[in-house]
Amino acid sequence: MNRIFGIVLLLIGTTLNSWAQDKGIAYKIVGKDLYCSIDRSLPQSEIDSLLGTCEIDFSNLEAMLRSGESSADHWQVEAIEPHRIVLKKPLKSLTGKAGNQKDLIVLLNEEIESSVEDYRFGYNMFHKPAVIELENGLTRFFLKVEGGKPHSIYISGTFNEWSTSANPMEPCDSGYYVDLKLGVGPHYYKYIVNGYWLLDPRNQLKESDWEGNENSVYFKCNYTFRLKGYADANRVNLAGSFNDWNDDRFTLRKVTGGWQRQCYVKEGTHAYKYVVDGEWITDPDNPIVRDDGAGNKNSFMSVGDSIIFYYPRDLEAEYVILSGSFNGWNAEELRMQKTDSGWVLPYVLAAGNYEYRFRVSGKMEWQMDPLNPISSGPYETRNSVLSVKANHHFFFPRTRGVDEVIVTGDFNDWNEHGYYMERREDGWHADLYLPKGKTRYKFIVDGKWIKDPSNPLFEPNEYNDYNSVIWVK
Repeated sequence: MNRIFGIVLLLIGTTLNSWAQDKGIAYKIVGKDLYCSIDRSLPQSEIDSLLGTCEIDFSNLEAMLRSGESSADHWQVEAIEPHRIVLKKPLKSLTGKAGNQKDLIVLLNEEIESSVEDYRFGYNMFHKPAVIELENGLTRFFLKVEGGKPHSIYISGTFNEWSTSANPMEPCDSGYYVDLKLGVGPHYYKYIVNGYWLLDPRNQLKESDWEGNENSVYFKCNYTFRLKGYADANRVNLAGSFNDWNDDRFTLRKVTGGWQRQCYVKEGTHAYKYVVDGEWITDPDNPIVRDDGAGNKNSFMSVGDSIIFYYPRDLEAEYVILSGSFNGWNAEELRMQKTDSGWVLPYVLAAGNYEYRFRVSGKMEWQMDPLNPISSGPYETRNSVLSVKANHHFFFPRTRGVDEVIVTGDFNDWNEHGYYMERREDGWHADLYLPKGKTRYKFIVDGKWIKDPSNPLFEPNEYNDYNSVIWVK
């Protein structure tokens, strides 16, 4: 199963609360269903007891899996694996159990598991061909099944919200296949053969999930690194900011005229070099080479659309350098180009919130962006804030006597100095990028922390108070 969100359900008046805290039991929400995973290493008596609470008999598990029938308590058997039993029920079946709906609280856990979006870089490793990209843009998954014809076989993964029935596989001469439309980037998946979840036996890439199990990982690639020549080289590796400059993992393959290999690179701007038999070199076919300020030069590539950084002042300066959280605050790397009206630099950034400043020759203090009202940090070291692909508008209404409003939360590690919102006639505004899933936040109004008065969604926190909550699909 996938790593979506772990949850703790506090259902007043039901026994579900005790399940959520028992060893060997885990819950999560996927789409409109609640999933329950029971650890099969528990004593059989405990497993029987838990299944009995769900009004399911252990001896009927496989029959329920095949038929898809539900228990009287709405639970269905989703999968039977060597290490766990997975049950599911519709979330809507929970309503009414607590009697009074005001007594029903769903409290999501503090830690949101990492997801496929965390990958900055990736590449595929198969023992034998198992996943191929077709000319029509679809991706074909192939599975060879040993030991007879299965009565059911499906593929399940992040691309179909881990559905167990959305994508059945079709037979072919040597196995089973399914064609899927995938977006660029990483995808977790497993096969379900006769109700049992299986890793892809030909795929070397595996990722642990939130329950201690593993999923196969496939990258739909979006970039090909190529190095011409070097026919006599024994090995050519790639190292860059996207893989923490690791020089011994990603090896290019020898082809006619040089070396190349496909991979996935996350949207944004990245520094890189080739390592040819141990010697680090810039890309001879890439004219974009920058000094890192430590005497080294790196090639740069980017994926995605450019934004334009613009600084409209100090045209008499010898140089202006852009520096920010997106390049480790390197003070030498990003020299801007002078124009008749100011200094400019096109740059590609992935969706996110970034802090930045300008270093102007001859000036001791770094300059904030005079055209950007959103900022972060203590007054003496405040930075401008850029939100790329902002997807949420924060608003705090005009209030008599209020001088300053800050929004802070999971998106900036609850920094008490950010982000300072823009003051307008009707109140304070800020457009920010939020990741998928749950985001908690609060406003700091003239130093006082308060939840969003216009947002009905909130949850308790460890300070005997409440945080506002936003869900991004």
